[in-house]
Amino acid sequence: MSKIQWRDTAPLIPYLGNPAVLDRVRWAEVLGSTNDVLKAAPDLPHGAIVAADAQSSGRGRMGRAFFSPKDSGLYLSVRYRTADNPALADFVTMGACAVSVQAVEKAADITPKIKWVNDLMIGPKKIAGILTEGRADPDPQKRWIVVGIGFNLFDPEGGFPDEIAERAGSIAGTTARAYAEKGGDPDDLRARLLAAMIDGLTALGQAKDPAPYAERYRRRSNLIGRAVTLTGAGEPLVGTVIGFDDFGHLRLQMADGTEKLIRSGELTLRPL
Repeated sequence: MSKIQWRDTAPLIPYLGNPAVLDRVRWAEVLGSTNDVLKAAPDLPHGAIVAADAQSSGRGRMGRAFFSPKDSGLYLSVRYRTADNPALADFVTMGACAVSVQAVEKAADITPKIKWVNDLMIGPKKIAGILTEGRADPDPQKRWIVVGIGFNLFDPEGGFPDEIAERAGSIAGTTARAYAEKGGDPDDLRARLLAAMIDGLTALGQAKDPAPYAERYRRRSNLIGRAVTLTGAGEPLVGTVIGFDDFGHLRLQMADGTEKLIRSGELTLRPL
């Protein structure tokens, strides 16, 4: 990490609950992947955070590329040492979703919804995604979890790439240039969101009880009561989402009235 040109984190101080946490935070203009930076630095403390304004090699679930251009987003990752909080592994992705929703609410005064498992939505548009990776090791001291979160703060100049244009959106709903022309400060919005994420992810790293995060996750879900099709784990499943357990697993009611608990998969909404 020593060869990376890091940004000054002083702009975050006015927005942080506890500025002392900045000794575990690094912020760059551009990185290859914030997840990869943390995965390559095994000696960092529990709750270390790396952020960037752009990524050259961002990726999402299933190895998909994650569009991470300059001037339109905020990308960050947190690394948790499993030995420091063993309970966290069971609900860390759900917790990070709940933290991200709360951070957007605080920084931008809008309320996104959560599309299970790990997408934040404004209407039909995705404005953020989460990727969780980990290392299993016989030695508990060498086990870790890295959670990466990518936000579309602004629409990119020239628009989103054609392959995601119909489903991608941004928190501001406009380009950074247009946001500034209307009197907004793009750098300040980025700093406020990053500070809110630092506060939330720091608290998550100490959490032992998933219930408060699960309750926030349920309140912000856009799926409860919706008919869906789930793929990715054998035969496709068709049913109605009736909720989530305290670890973020989806509760799916089948046509015969039985319930299945789904841990992962690809979800498609069925027509209303």
